[in-house]
Amino acid sequence: MNKRKLMRFACVSIISLAVIIRSMLLLSCLMIGVPFHAKIPGTSIIKDVESVTSSEFVDKYFGGGMGYTDWDTYDPPVAGSVINVTCSVNSLPGSDPHVMSLYIFKAGMESYSTPVAVLQSHSSCSGYYEFTGQFPEIMNTGLYTFVIVNELCVVDTVFTYPICSLASESKVVHSEMVSAKPVIYMYPEEDTEAFVSLDYNGELTCTYPSYNDDYGWHVMAHPGGVITDLEGGRDYDYLYWEGLTTEIFDFDQAVCVRGCDTASFLEEYLEASGLTYSEIDDFITYWLPKMECNEYNLISFPVSEYEEIAELNVEPDPDTVIRVYMVFTPLDEEVYIPEEQQLQMPTPVERTGFTVVEWGGSEV
Repeated sequence: MNKRKLMRFACVSIISLAVIIRSMLLLSCLMIGVPFHAKIPGTSIIKDVESVTSSEFVDKYFGGGMGYTDWDTYDPPVAGSVINVTCSVNSLPGSDPHVMSLYIFKAGMESYSTPVAVLQSHSSCSGYYEFTGQFPEIMNTGLYTFVIVNELCVVDTVFTYPICSLASESKVVHSEMVSAKPVIYMYPEEDTEAFVSLDYNGELTCTYPSYNDDYGWHVMAHPGGVITDLEGGRDYDYLYWEGLTTEIFDFDQAVCVRGCDTASFLEEYLEASGLTYSEIDDFITYWLPKMECNEYNLISFPVSEYEEIAELNVEPDPDTVIRVYMVFTPLDEEVYIPEEQQLQMPTPVERTGFTVVEWGGSEV
């Protein structure tokens, strides 16, 4: 379990302890007959329920003994895991942050049954409340009623949502993964007017220069590598984009590298991939701060999968295209990788004619 996961686990534990103490007080009121008070129209703090999920640590395996521990997130939530309910919040005039309580009942029994869980809001940053806590190990699969109340037990929001007894009855949902800093270099033999576009299975979240949804980038590429944006008139060293995708990359071919050895490994691999020293410097100075502090990094370069997720279109067609895409996950200890699954050095690429180079990556 790496430091990031330990911090998340510690935060959940601290939050859960606070939840238990406050929940005991609220639950005691409920059990001696203190009722919820009717909702007052026009005073709702909760705007919308954004998500209802649960998470638990599971062992991830890539085959052949390769594996690590990470969180799986379930929707619908599952008994015995950490429940998380995220709600957007209305902006009420003169209102201060509230401590909200979430009671969960088996549907149809909310009027006379003890709740199966009581959660407290622990975050209201950027207009959201989150309710987090531990589900009981045993819960029947079915619909449950969620009742959110304020400090005075005035009902704010009521909704129903299914909860599963077993993980096999639910579905693992994947968080959106960032395609981080893919950059595109262009090296024509002469000044070349070109259109560059992406067919990306996801959402482009940032581009520089600005990307036109109809045709992408309209540029003039120069032999020295300078790219002129014909829409804005400015010169750039490369075209930059970033995006979010729910696609999952495999670690079918991977290598486990010590954090302190990451720079030397990347230098060797990227040079074999056909990148120049300048391009390698750009890659390493971006990714090394995210990698060298880890005990180990599990690294893969799933270029063929990446090309299916993010198809790069350049008109006129370049003579040479080099695309390098890295995915990695930090590890606390070294993992064994069978010989047939070990990452191999790429076949050297000869750069001839109009050459386009792209590199990028994701942490998973």
